Amino acid sequence: MPRVPERHSVARHRDRLCIVVACEDAAEAADVGCHISQVHTGTLVTYRKAEDILLNAPAGRVALIVLAGGDDPSHIGRILSWIRRRWPRCPVAVIGNGGDAAMETAARIGGASYLARPVGPEQWVALVGHVLTMRGRIATEAGLG
Repeated sequence: MPRVPERHSVARHRDRLCIVVACEDAAEAADVGCHISQVHTGTLVTYRKAEDILLNAPAGRVALIVLAGGDDPSHIGRILSWIRRRWPRCPVAVIGNGGDAAMETAARIGGASYLARPVGPEQWVALVGHVLTMRGRIATEAGLG
């Protein structure tokens, strides 16, 4: 007979912070997952397209959203607008190709950080580490997750 998890165990996992990554490249998602495991906290939630976040929003407490799917800048603007309404204090990063001024402009207008590919390990460490090491402050902020 399967063992039913204890009640406080289920609540503890539901309250964990999650990092949401929307990308088509599995290697980029794996990079983020690697850095989450180094910090030993948080959960990685991945999507193929940024629009999938709108259709099936994560239920956990979202600490960071990374959009790296190569979507059109006009779509990114609409998605960022929705994200800002849903998670007003959540940091968002848009990953795009170097020299893509339209994508960078859409990201910055939408209130997101912009990183150009290739994103180096030190950039991932800084981005992921910053939000997860400040988890006590972030987890208690109103409007997060």
